[in-house]
Amino acid sequence: SVNPARSVGADPKGVRLCGAAAMIHYQRGCYGFVKKLFQLRGSVYPQSFYIAVPCGILTAVMRLCNNHGLLPSLENLDSILVDSQAWGGFSFLVGFLIVFRTSQAYNRFWDGCTAAHHMRAEWFDACSAIVAFCKFSKAPEQKVTRFKGILVRLLSMIHACAVAELEELNHDAKVHHDIAAFSYDVIDPEGLDEETLRTVKNCDAKVELLFSWIHFLLVENIETGVLSIPPPLLSRSLQEIASGMMAFQDAMKITYFPFPFPYAQICDSLLIMHWIIVPFVTAQWVESPVWAAIFVFMQVFIVWSLNF
Repeated sequence: SVNPARSVGADPKGVRLCGAAAMIHYQRGCYGFVKKLFQLRGSVYPQSFYIAVPCGILTAVMRLCNNHGLLPSLENLDSILVDSQAWGGFSFLVGFLIVFRTSQAYNRFWDGCTAAHHMRAEWFDACSAIVAFCKFSKAPEQKVTRFKGILVRLLSMIHACAVAELEELNHDAKVHHDIAAFSYDVIDPEGLDEETLRTVKNCDAKVELLFSWIHFLLVENIETGVLSIPPPLLSRSLQEIASGMMAFQDAMKITYFPFPFPYAQICDSLLIMHWIIVPFVTAQWVESPVWAAIFVFMQVFIVWSLNF
């Protein structure tokens, strides 16, 4: 394996970034439980902490001022701030929208994982089957070996380009070596001619281009006798390659279309309103500034963590 710099456009001298896109793993058991609580890599705790702490401090200051009679407007017993039903309805609305958004994000995550693995499995199975079909080929051995080499290189390259394109849509990178997938290894791209590699590098639709080339390669080698197998068997491999492309498009759909903007805007607006209102409400209900700050911190920290 070599670095696919010439095949997908990455800088050969660029730094490998595979770890940046790796899945965040965590241990189980007692030790893993404790370690997971304090792990910062991939955690939303720091962002939520910076948002919840000021809100908690503001609540403590307001309760302290109220205890010393510096905020007489908050001492009105007829204020809506002391009406638990009004606050309960607002809190339920915020919680419902955040939980619904989180569940949708979780479903999209699993759909994307399924599509990516389905794409890889279909292309791998098709490649394995076609190489096996060549065992009883009637063509010269040299021609069969060349065909298998090109097929494996193209399928390896199309998978690397597909992963890179999926990552690029979720990345604000302006240069190729900022995309981790462009540093993944592919199988001997230097075995292809320079014109082919240059065409792939300069193409804006690398996956579609390679997909077409693979079909052309298979059709051409039916005529040459390399693929001298019954058509129903070969058509199954073509269907698997097409199924892998459909799985890639499914993953692209999830990556390309974000969560609906109006819904995301409403959720963010409600979170900001919740951040502003909760200090006034909690300062009315809790007499201790410390406990008021703790309760507010917990509420804001949890809802913003779910939002992130």
